[in-house]
Amino acid sequence: MTHPLCGPDRRSVLRWAAATAGMSLLPASFALADEMSLDRRIGQMLLLGFIGSTVDTEGADQIAAHLGEGRIGGVLFLRHNVRTREGVEGLTARFRAVAPEAWMAVDQEGGVVQRLSRDLGYGAVPRARLVAEAGDAEAARAVYAAAAQEFRDAGFNMNLAPVADLNDPENAVIGRHGRSYGDDGATVAAYAGAFIDAYRAAGAVCAIKHFPGHGHSRGDSHAGFVDITETWSDAELDPFRRLIEAGQARLMMGGHLTQRGLDPADVPVTFSAPVIEGLLRGQLGYTGAVMTDDLDMAAIRENYSQREAVLRSIEAGNDIIMLSNSAAPDPELPQRIVDWVIEAISEGRFTEARIDQSVARIAALRRVAPL
Repeated sequence: MTHPLCGPDRRSVLRWAAATAGMSLLPASFALADEMSLDRRIGQMLLLGFIGSTVDTEGADQIAAHLGEGRIGGVLFLRHNVRTREGVEGLTARFRAVAPEAWMAVDQEGGVVQRLSRDLGYGAVPRARLVAEAGDAEAARAVYAAAAQEFRDAGFNMNLAPVADLNDPENAVIGRHGRSYGDDGATVAAYAGAFIDAYRAAGAVCAIKHFPGHGHSRGDSHAGFVDITETWSDAELDPFRRLIEAGQARLMMGGHLTQRGLDPADVPVTFSAPVIEGLLRGQLGYTGAVMTDDLDMAAIRENYSQREAVLRSIEAGNDIIMLSNSAAPDPELPQRIVDWVIEAISEGRFTEARIDQSVARIAALRRVAPL
């Protein structure tokens, strides 16, 4: 069902949304947005995963159909989708043929988090700690430039990396695996910035993670909520602040982290307007797009319904809603999300202008990574 457009002139709303996001949009972006139904605008916000690792699986058929109908804005690839080079590149080619501008997203940090791995015939990318320990930012740029070109050649245009968290050897998720560049903001920002610049030059966007800082946490949000209230300090904002001030931050991923000092409501950052709109956008002056971490992770899935997780994410200020759709695969999840959002608008939970604000930010982000 296509829902009727309502409210003020769409072009005026989008110009307002872009202005409040600190962005400018090309006329072609406005023309495209003007033609989109509310259903499709909501679909632009959805980055959806699937089950399958080859082009002839049912999961791939479902994703291709969603892309063809404009129900999703991009595709999330997880480890279970990346089994062979032929399979993954066949999938990205199939999906891009249906929707050339769609996001093709995967984790490709380097080290232990490298989905396009050496086992599949791709080049090895060193873990962040080793890159920084070499002490040569220009050499790092060369390493990342080669990785970025291989990434693009494989059909991807969104890297769910780099990590901008500070290093703590006792941290079981970041530090112990060498995923951080260092224990000070200047070092982390320098190398994360080299990573981002290399991918941007190749035509891909990078999602900086995990705002407001996961480095000193004592838990894994894949398994449950992680409370950083007692371990977090303002120093963890420094890498993010530096990347924002350098103009290198265009896409930010929040963590499923709780910090009662930042939000006394004790809700995860994913659902926290005080953190996303107040701290990130307000205090740090960030104007780019914000995306959730996977809403299928246990921290969210075991405490909120899928409907509530999606709506709370939008309320908090997220622009891209990421769902792996793997815990309990639902072939009609995008249609359900559209219905949930339409209902929330009709109930006054948030406005259609809130959706247009995200559409504007996503349109601006797409200019960085044309396929």
